[in-house]
This record gives sequence, structure tokens and C-alpha cells, in this order.
Amino acid sequence: MSNQTLSVHSEFLHENSALFTVQGASSRCDQIIQRGDHALVGISPFNSRFSKDYVVDLVQWSSHHFRQVDILLPCEREASRLLVASGTESAKAIKKTQREIKRHLRNLDSVISIATLKNNQIRVIQFSDFALNHDYQSLKTQIENAFNESELFKKTCLDMSFQAVKGRLKGTGQCFDKIDLQLVYKALPYIFAEIPFYLDTPRLLGVKHSTLLYHRPWPIGKGLFNGSYPIQVGDKQSYGIVTQL
Repeated sequence: MSNQTLSVHSEFLHENSALFTVQGASSRCDQIIQRGDHALVGISPFNSRFSKDYVVDLVQWSSHHFRQVDILLPCEREASRLLVASGTESAKAIKKTQREIKRHLRNLDSVISIATLKNNQIRVIQFSDFALNHDYQSLKTQIENAFNESELFKKTCLDMSFQAVKGRLKGTGQCFDKIDLQLVYKALPYIFAEIPFYLDTPRLLGVKHSTLLYHRPWPIGKGLFNGSYPIQVGDKQSYGIVTQL
């Protein structure tokens, strides 16, 4: 079964908002997307794509296509690691991240209010909410073990971290020709904190099936779905690449 691209237009998108398409990372992902059970909308701090209008449109579109929608927003501790890895002093990085997270939370207020009026309860999920969650910590342990045991998984994780640091340096006008490996390792826990939601959101949030929505493929995704690594995506989890037209 080939990947499908779905186009859905929300009946309550604000005026002049755009249509979205979503494409599953695999045929199984497409099947789960078609079920429309649950979507987890991923938001990346310090990424200019996630303007207020874009986030409002995407969340409202998701609310039309999926029966339940939640939002994944990194916590201050993990998101600040990217700033530290790109040269920002730790205390300053925390303050900048706090401001950025608060900005996103303010932007989400309006869309959450609209969804609540339509009886769709939207939650904002942050990594820190799961600090004491057994299932989340178990998945993180599996990820860390895979990093230590699989050279391929380790290489892919480090490359993801490298690209994240490079993107931050480039976006702030800094030199990114030579990036110290120690800096790449500093940003790595951010990726480890995020992967559990890629692997098994149904287990973490207690939903039947779930689709993590983001605007581009994850470099690590193909290997997680095809069994290249010691860990794999749960059979009720999917990943959808959303494109605004």
C-alpha cells in the first residue's frame, strides 16, 4: 500500500487560513491517520515556522480531522539545551527559553478556547509532565540503551543533534563550519526526551491510536519504523508530515 496524502479543511479555520495535507511515514501510519483517533501536534521553540497563525491553523485543522488533539511543547530544561549547545550561557539560556515557552503558551490560548467551546479538550503536553511517569522513563531507558548498544542508532541520534545545533547557529548568524562534538552531546538529551512520543504516545497518553504531526520527516524515523534499531515504534503509533498549502 503506497503512502497517501490527505487534504482536510477545518470548518472553523480563521479567514484566509491555508489548507493542510498530511502524509504518513509508512502505509501503517496512513491507516492510523485515516482512523482519526488522536493527533499530537509537535511544536519546536526557536523555530520561525511556528508563528501564531501557523500554530492556530494547524491545531484547528487537526481538531477537525482527529477526534482528540493534544500539543507537544518541550519543557524549559530540555529546550534550553539547544541554546547552551550553540554557545549561550546556561542561566541566560534558561531565561530565553522561559520567554519562548511562555510566548507559545499565550499563542495557544485562543485556539484552545475555540476548541473547548466545541467540546474538544486540548492539552499542552510538556516533557517535564512525565518526569515521574514510569512508562515514559522506561521508554527513555530503552532509547539510552539503544544509543549505547547500536552504532547505527548512535550515529543517527548524533547527526540529528548536530543538525539541530547547526540550525540554531545558522539561524542566529553564528559560524557553523566546525561544531565541537561536545556541543552535539549537550543537545542530545533534548532528542532523547522527545523520542518516547515518537515511539508510543498511546501508551503515554492513554489513547487508542495516535499520530505525531510535524512539518518534516525525522531522520531517525525510517529506521524506527523498519526495524533498523533495537527499539521500534509501537503498533498503534504513527507519524504524519504536515504541509501547509
